[in-house]
Amino acid sequence: MRILLSSVGRRGYLVKYFKQATGADGEVWGADSSPYASAFQYCDKSVLLPTVTDRLYIEQLINLCKDNHIDMVVPLIDPELEVLSAHIDKFRDNGIMAVISPKSTVDLSYDKYQTYLHAKQSGIPVPETVTTIEEALKRIATGEFTLPLMVKPRKGSASSFIIHCRDENELRFAFLNCPRPMIQQFAPGEEYGFDLFCDRDFRPISVFCKRKIAMRAGETDKAVSVGDNKLIDLGVKIARAFSFFGPADVDVKMLKGTPVLLEINPRFGGGYPCAHLCGEDFPGKLVAICKGQKLTPNIGSYKTGVYMFKQDEILSWTEADIKAIADHRKPQMR
Repeated sequence: MRILLSSVGRRGYLVKYFKQATGADGEVWGADSSPYASAFQYCDKSVLLPTVTDRLYIEQLINLCKDNHIDMVVPLIDPELEVLSAHIDKFRDNGIMAVISPKSTVDLSYDKYQTYLHAKQSGIPVPETVTTIEEALKRIATGEFTLPLMVKPRKGSASSFIIHCRDENELRFAFLNCPRPMIQQFAPGEEYGFDLFCDRDFRPISVFCKRKIAMRAGETDKAVSVGDNKLIDLGVKIARAFSFFGPADVDVKMLKGTPVLLEINPRFGGGYPCAHLCGEDFPGKLVAICKGQKLTPNIGSYKTGVYMFKQDEILSWTEADIKAIADHRKPQMR
């Protein structure tokens, strides 16, 4: 089996996980728009592609897969999800399994206000959210909103432009300086993350929950696995409401003792290694699906109390290694 991880970037750990899943007879390729993507170090083959916003991106990606008999494509960053989900039929018609949720799911997830509306309609607890400063001020006046409030872009990633507002002046300033903003009631409790996995029929197969200890550049940097039944039940409800295929990264926080949904990313999240360390082998599940196998749900059956800590790794390449990437070869380990 041959698997391509697109926008592979710094996710060397995912390359390793997929290599374990494919075994000695498989290959894991990495694609990126930059020759300096450090995860190329671990890929069997390295490929340079245009940025996902380039009009030729999909055409070149599909041709790459056809020419090299790629069985599975796994997109790893948010901007790819919208693009690939709009062309999912092209992958299917060419016998390529694109690990991407339906376009309707991607659209709901990428717009945080639409996530809020769909969750609320599905009976999933969410912090109250509005899209105008006038509505926010009105709710503050009536007591429906209490400061502090959060201003965040409806479409954004890596926690960019998210501003914690302690008073009305900060709220007005943040709203004016945030791209396509929305205003959300602040949830002051502990933050948790789900790593969900659903099969091709959108059945929940795995629901893993971790408590976040520290964040770094919008990603979970330190976490510990937890097995709270209330959280697991919420994870199942979210998975059923949003129709995922493959992995999904979900953020929740505690608000007055109730876990509330903050946002969804239907892809591998930065905190996935915690789930993997606890026995949730999502790459292995994807390989099984690609081989036509039917999965048995294993919801909540993972090790708890396992801590994950990320640390930096230093790699050394030469100019020859950078040139090798353009020729679909991997850098030499140094």
